[in-house]
Amino acid sequence: MPTPTAAPTSVQRSFQLWIAAVVVGVLGSVFSLATSATVPNGLLAAGGIVGVVVGLLFLAALVYLALRMRQGESWARLALAVLGGVTAVFTVVGVLLTVGLGVSLGALSTVLSLVQAALIIAAIIFSFQAPANAYFR
Repeated sequence: MPTPTAAPTSVQRSFQLWIAAVVVGVLGSVFSLATSATVPNGLLAAGGIVGVVVGLLFLAALVYLALRMRQGESWARLALAVLGGVTAVFTVVGVLLTVGLGVSLGALSTVLSLVQAALIIAAIIFSFQAPANAYFR
């Protein structure tokens, strides 16, 4: 049930960080689409496009959840924490594995991925600070 009081600063900051993470994700998707479209193998390019579309749908779901969280829905905060935590862990592990295997994703793609993971972690931390906890009770 939505809380009638205004969201505290920590919830507002968490919301802003979620939106920033989504913007970085969209930039990463655009970059991925631009680089996959130049690949001569049509199947690989089509797979890249499907991946971008699925990624954009995921980002849209994050925006929806962030809006609901800002309105005081505790289930949305929990969903964001779980989805965001899994995303951040897989992003960092994926970057470390590709570097360890000697595979190059490109500097821009790597930086965007790590920035997005950092924004997600910060958003989760802000959403569980004391004022936020009181807001969601």
